Amino acid sequence: MSARGPDFAAPGLYHYTQLPGGFPVRFHLRIDPDGAGLLLANASEAAHLSPVGVTMVRGALEGFDDTEIIQRVRADFSGGSIAQVTKDLEGVRKLLADLLTPGDNYPITNFGGDTPTARRRLLAPFQAYVTQAEPAGVEPILRNLWEAGVPQVTLIAQPSLPPEGLARIVECAEDLGMIAGIRALASWLPEGVLREAGMAGLDFLQLVLVSAGAADHDLLTQPGDLAAFTQAVDVCHDMELCPVAQIPLTDRNADDLPEIAEFAGGKAIRTLSFFALACLDGEEEQDAAGALPARALPQVATMVAECAEECGARFLWDPPVRFNLRKALADHISAGPRAGAEASIRVEPEGTVYAPRGPREPCGNLLRQSWDAIWKHPAFARYRDLVEAPSRCPTCPGLALCAAACPKDPTGWSDDTVTGGPE
Repeated sequence: MSARGPDFAAPGLYHYTQLPGGFPVRFHLRIDPDGAGLLLANASEAAHLSPVGVTMVRGALEGFDDTEIIQRVRADFSGGSIAQVTKDLEGVRKLLADLLTPGDNYPITNFGGDTPTARRRLLAPFQAYVTQAEPAGVEPILRNLWEAGVPQVTLIAQPSLPPEGLARIVECAEDLGMIAGIRALASWLPEGVLREAGMAGLDFLQLVLVSAGAADHDLLTQPGDLAAFTQAVDVCHDMELCPVAQIPLTDRNADDLPEIAEFAGGKAIRTLSFFALACLDGEEEQDAAGALPARALPQVATMVAECAEECGARFLWDPPVRFNLRKALADHISAGPRAGAEASIRVEPEGTVYAPRGPREPCGNLLRQSWDAIWKHPAFARYRDLVEAPSRCPTCPGLALCAAACPKDPTGWSDDTVTGGPE
C-alpha cells in the first residue's frame, strides 16, 4: 500500500471471493461518491461503512497487512492517532471474520438500523428488479447494471416464457459477480429448473404466499400452488438457497397474518417480504375487490412486526401498490410490487427503468442511455441523496414501514393507475 496500490476511494462495485476453511464467501464492496460504502457477504450480511471503514475493508480484502492499512488511513485521513486507528482496524478485522462465518442468506434490506445518519450520496441503487425475457436480451441489461454499481438482481419470472431461461439468466448474473434471485409463483418453476438455477448460482428464491390454507392460497394464485410452494422450499433447503416468502397484504388475508407467519416459520423460512395492495380511503370498489384502505395500513404494519417478532423472522417492506380496478386481485398478486426496498429500480426487457415509488414514469433506458443520465432523473432525487432522518407523523407508531414514507400517503405508493401500467 505504501506504493499507493489501487485508489481505495474510487467509487464503484468491487467483488472478492475468499475460501475460509474451503467454504467460498463472496464479498461485494460498494463505494459511493461520498466515500462511504456498503459491504455485503454472500448476500446475507450487510455492513454500512464510513470512508475510513471503506479504506480499511478494501485494504484487508486486497491482502494488505495491518501496518500498510494504518499507513494508508493516516495518510488519507487526519485526526486519528495510531492507537485509535489500530483499534478501529481490529474492529474491521473482527467484522470480516464474522462475515466469513456462513449463515442464512437473505437479500439486501431497506435502509434502517445501522444506516449512517449523515446525508449520503449513492452511486446507484442497491438492487434491480428485472422482468424475465429471452436470456440474450437480458444479458446486456445485467452487464450495464453491474457496470453502474448495482450488486443485486431479482428476476421477475413470467409464466408466458419458458422457465428454463431463468437458469441461463442466473448463470449470466453469476458470471458477472452479481447476487441473483428469482421472484415467482412456485407453480411456475418446475423442480428441475429450480435445481438448475441453484447450480448456476442462484442466491435466493422469493415465492408468493397468500394464505396458510391451500383453498384460499390457490384461489388467488393457481391450483396446486401451495403444494408447489412447499416443494420449492424443500429444494431451497436441500440446495442451501435462501427461501423468501413474499406475502401480499389484502383486505382478505390481513386478519390471517399470524397463521401465515406461523406456516412460513414451520417451513424454516426466516425471511418474510410484504407488500400491501392499497386504495384511498373512500374508494369502495377497490376496497370491495380486496384492497386495504390507506387508514388500515399502519395497523396491518403493526401486526406484521408483531408476527415477525413472535416467529423470529426477518421482515422486509416493499412499497405499497395502488389497486387498479382494471386488474383482478389475483393478477395484482401474481404481478407483485414494481420493485423492492428503497434503493431499487425496475427494468423492463426493452431497457426502460422505473423508480420503486410514484407514477409509472419512464426514467430512461438502460440500453440506450448512460447510467449517469438515468440516475439524474427527478424520480431518483430521494434515492441519490438520502436525508438525515425520515419524517414521521405524530399519530403513528415508529413502524419500519414508515421509515421510507408514510404508508397512508399515496404519493409513496407505486401507482400504475396514472399511466395505466402494463396490461
